[in-house]
Amino acid sequence: MLRAAVLAGAASLLLAGCLSSVKPESEPGAGNSEQAQTHWEARRGALQQVRSFSLQGRLAQTGLVSFGGDLSWTQSGDSFQARFYGPLGVGAVAISGSPGEMQIQNKNGTYQTRDPEALMQEQFGWSLPVEGLRYWVLGLPTPGSDAAMKLDDAGRILSMQQSGWELVYSEYQDVAGLDLPKKFAISDPQRGFRVFIDAWVNVQ
Repeated sequence: MLRAAVLAGAASLLLAGCLSSVKPESEPGAGNSEQAQTHWEARRGALQQVRSFSLQGRLAQTGLVSFGGDLSWTQSGDSFQARFYGPLGVGAVAISGSPGEMQIQNKNGTYQTRDPEALMQEQFGWSLPVEGLRYWVLGLPTPGSDAAMKLDDAGRILSMQQSGWELVYSEYQDVAGLDLPKKFAISDPQRGFRVFIDAWVNVQ
């Protein structure tokens, strides 16, 4: 009986993994992986219902050449407006639009692009994964792309690898009954950033 129950549970977990492109794991020593998975599914469902939010925070680049600046982000459905103040001495950078068509503006002009990361690197010498950040700031993987995650017992992401980036979430905060990120780091082989979210507003 016990072996049959274990096999049935394993089959259920395998089927769930086949139905989703996201492959969560529990953090070693963080508790039962099935418990973490169950909480994650409920948490993901709640976070996917969030269509609008605003946040205020700070952004810091890590490494030999570092910079820091303020960050604001307002999301409304698929459209967003983000501003980075003071990174690497270029003043304010504003990015707005929706997936597939974005506008980037700084003191030197306004640029239309379908690839904001490449344009930022070309114009400013640094770039951010803008499309991924819309989801990562909520503690969600980007839809449509495989992600390997480690979860805590509450189903919150502790670390994640997606689209060549590694994310490590070090602190969450309660916002209207949701645990949303307060501090996390993102990095790829060439660059790294730390994000500090000081305030969440109008999370709906």
